[in-house]
Amino acid sequence: MKKCFLLMAGIILLVFAACQSDELANGGRNGEVAASFSVQLPGNGNNAVTRAATAGDGTSVNRCIMEIYLNDELYSRQIGAIQSDGLTAGFDVRLVTSQTYKFVFWADHVESVEDDAIKTDLHYNTADLRNISMQGDYNGSGKDDTRDAFFASLEKLVTNAFSESVELTRPFGQLNIKTEDLASIPDNQKEEFVPVTAGLSFKNLYTGFNAATGDLLGELTAVAYKAASAVADANGNLTVDYLFAPNTAGGQHLVNMTLAVYNAAGEQITTKALNNIPVQRNYKTNVTGNLLTVDGKVNVMVTPAFSSPALSEKVIEVASVSEVAEALKTNTNVVVMEAPKEAATISLPKYESEDVAVSITLPETSNDITINYATETGGDSKNAPKELNITAPSISKIIIDASESTVTLNGQSYTAVEATTADNTLIVGKDVTVADLTVKKGNVEIYGTVNNISFTDNGGYVTVCSVSTAAQLKVAGALVTQKKCRKIVLTADIDLNGSSENLWEPMNAEYNALKNGETNLEEFDGGNHTICNLYVDNVTNKTNTKGNYYGGLFYVLNGTVKDLTIDGATVTCFRGAALIGRLDAGLVENCHVKNARIYSEQKAGGLAGYVNNSSQDLIIRGCSASDITLDKLSSMDEAYMMGGFIGYLQSYERNTLIENNSVSNIAINYIYTSPDEVTDKVADMEQTYCHAFIGNVINTSKKDESYNKYSVVLKNNRVDKQLENAVTCDRTNNYIGWWAGDYNLNGNNVSYSTKLVIDGEIMDRWIEVKRVANLLRTGGDISIYRYVDLTKNNESSQEINITAETVLTLEKNAVLIVGKQQVNNKSKLTVKGAGAMKATDYLLMNETGAELIIEGGIFTATSATDANGVAVYNQGKCTVNSGVFDAPGFTLMNTGNADMTVTGGTVKCGGIKTGYALMAAGSAAKLTVSGGDIEAIQSIGGAQVNISGGSVYCEGTYYALYNGGGNTSISGGYFYSPTGKNIYVASGTVKTTGGYFSDKSAPLESGYKFQDVSVTENGNQYNYQVVSE
Repeated sequence: MKKCFLLMAGIILLVFAACQSDELANGGRNGEVAASFSVQLPGNGNNAVTRAATAGDGTSVNRCIMEIYLNDELYSRQIGAIQSDGLTAGFDVRLVTSQTYKFVFWADHVESVEDDAIKTDLHYNTADLRNISMQGDYNGSGKDDTRDAFFASLEKLVTNAFSESVELTRPFGQLNIKTEDLASIPDNQKEEFVPVTAGLSFKNLYTGFNAATGDLLGELTAVAYKAASAVADANGNLTVDYLFAPNTAGGQHLVNMTLAVYNAAGEQITTKALNNIPVQRNYKTNVTGNLLTVDGKVNVMVTPAFSSPALSEKVIEVASVSEVAEALKTNTNVVVMEAPKEAATISLPKYESEDVAVSITLPETSNDITINYATETGGDSKNAPKELNITAPSISKIIIDASESTVTLNGQSYTAVEATTADNTLIVGKDVTVADLTVKKGNVEIYGTVNNISFTDNGGYVTVCSVSTAAQLKVAGALVTQKKCRKIVLTADIDLNGSSENLWEPMNAEYNALKNGETNLEEFDGGNHTICNLYVDNVTNKTNTKGNYYGGLFYVLNGTVKDLTIDGATVTCFRGAALIGRLDAGLVENCHVKNARIYSEQKAGGLAGYVNNSSQDLIIRGCSASDITLDKLSSMDEAYMMGGFIGYLQSYERNTLIENNSVSNIAINYIYTSPDEVTDKVADMEQTYCHAFIGNVINTSKKDESYNKYSVVLKNNRVDKQLENAVTCDRTNNYIGWWAGDYNLNGNNVSYSTKLVIDGEIMDRWIEVKRVANLLRTGGDISIYRYVDLTKNNESSQEINITAETVLTLEKNAVLIVGKQQVNNKSKLTVKGAGAMKATDYLLMNETGAELIIEGGIFTATSATDANGVAVYNQGKCTVNSGVFDAPGFTLMNTGNADMTVTGGTVKCGGIKTGYALMAAGSAAKLTVSGGDIEAIQSIGGAQVNISGGSVYCEGTYYALYNGGGNTSISGGYFYSPTGKNIYVASGTVKTTGGYFSDKSAPLESGYKFQDVSVTENGNQYNYQVVSE
């Protein structure tokens, strides 16, 4: 009889009929429409249908659930009974128009549909249709078809009234097992051998399902009947089961199971191993054969829609290995009953079809088994099996030479395996243990246990490695370091039982260029499991060199680690953390570290010690560190660059996102602080800070455009409390001890920054520039360590008046750029060091009554903005003891009440051949020169100039000394001009009583003369010396 669900076609038809009211026609009130959904279960034309309980006809289904999602959030959930009269379930719901909804349906059986009882699940937990799971005891469906169920989902943009139909289909394949040898049992043995109950023990079932996507959920799980169940009928049908099957079209899941049958007295009649039985969604799999007696054949048929036939195969039992090859010519699933007495070979035949899957089940044997391809006449035109499934309880050694096939090892244990497979993979099944695996060709998927694995030159790598024990994790970790493992999946909690006698060797997942047969680790999936008692020591009896730098579960990681907890860790390292010693790039998500103690020299954290810069982006999301103690190495005095979450984070030209993380109960011992004598502690401690969350963020760049192109974003992170013993600075906040900003990295000319955003607030990129400007305004002992440009920011470019005694040290490689006439000394300013200062013009202004002392440094003005070009404009007291000064004009300019003394240094004209690097102007101006190399001096307007030493030269067309109204005395020094005019007196007086000259142009005082000499100084020839007569 045609059943009401159209179930012989394998579907339920849902008809969505929108209300045909004026309200709906006009779009509803307040932007809503009221929609009525009718779940229509079509029958055979009768208004009322008598529901028969035939396995697989769907008539056991008596309720339907509808969930509606808007923007991935549950919008509505309704449950309705499937009525026997008309077989419909009705839903009424109001929907906001112009929205796209996801409708998800699930129809199943419950014990009662009366009142609230309809909400009580029976076989499936349906609290969330996106995460349905099996529940309760499992006993199959031989006499009880109530495990049958249907689902559907669709998305729809709701704009007005609508009618919609949708098909519900099963998420299952139906597995039926039948024995066909009941008639062969003699009448006098029927009580002993006729099965009354039966049970199945499955090794690998899916138990979860997402009705919104149709995907299977969770890992493969062993499921067994709670107790043997009554056989389906007296005609040999033993069991019926509904098994979740893959979502992909034509996708099959190969199920391994053991059948056990029992007589009326409860005594076991026999057991039967059934392996690699295909289960396909909305198909029946019928396993038939003489299951109680032995004739060697089991038929397997897979039929679609639980009706018409589609796929079929036979399971053939043969006595010996020597019979397998012949049996495989006509059948693809062969079971060997007797163990070979000596080494044996199975030669696989070739087939016309390209996608043949072959299964071989072997008995336990201590003799070697070789599986290869048969050599056949005309075989070149045929195809090797696409898949080869091998099942055995225990084999000493198996040699697989199947270079065109994907091979799966099932069963229990293999002492040794040599594998040559297709390039895609060798699959080691979940319950399989391989003592020694040698891979000669192809890749490997490990879901069981491989104690030792090696690869020949043509061997590939492990594409996925499932890990459930400490020993397996150590093997997998070594494979990662050897560039032989692409993915690790934890399937159980693991106790490493770490100690100084049982050290963990950190996995090195650094991204490198690969050789043939190598891979980088792409993902470590913790599976929401925990690794306990991690113990790492990369310091004892080791040096701080490559290979020993980092400590943690990972030495270096560039990839994904997710869903992992580390509980209990002791890590001793030069740099590191409990989880990741050095993190380069990738994704760290839902990872948690607790109860950890890290001993380190620097760059130490709870989750990650050192985040190294990379061209790839980085996301750290939903992680935590709790009960973490960070401590110094015993060889160190103090700890620095440490954070409860991350110690040291570099992010140059890439994006970094750190969100929804937390730290709690963080302690850092022996935190470094600057010595008392250091006045600029911010500069001294740059990049060395410690913090409860992140110690230091190095958000710098060599490119100005990086600020608007890349960012470091912290949002929705939580810190339970700050460290009471941590040193803070001008930029310390709730999440970071120190961060860079523009013009803020010692010695590397890294002058720009990437944007730093904390909970939506953009941090000031100019923080270091402003800090330096404010230090100069405040005065005191100031050191410049880096390239700092005060002109780039409006606030820092404002006038700087030095009103307190100040010592400015320009450290080596430091460059301080200021604006024209920006720095005005009104007090006492001493400038020293090997660094540099630059400005377009008028670099340093020394006002009347102020004192400027220059004891080193490089001072450059790049332009003559008002025809001067001045490095130091002096109207007060100024002493130049050393330094290099260069400007395109009057480099050192003295006017007003200036009093300058030059004892050393180099003063140049910036390439201006007609310039005078040192100038004194005005009757109140004084200039004293006793040393230094000076590119021409100008004395004008009554200035008092005294020269007793140094080298004064002219590289242009004018003079070493130009005197225009000045009062100049020369008692020593060297004067050179290639024009032959060392000294030019336009007006005023020049009195010469000593010195060396390249010509006789200097006016001599009475009693003095030129004496011929030949002296070379600074590459210039001096022919005359002024001496007394």
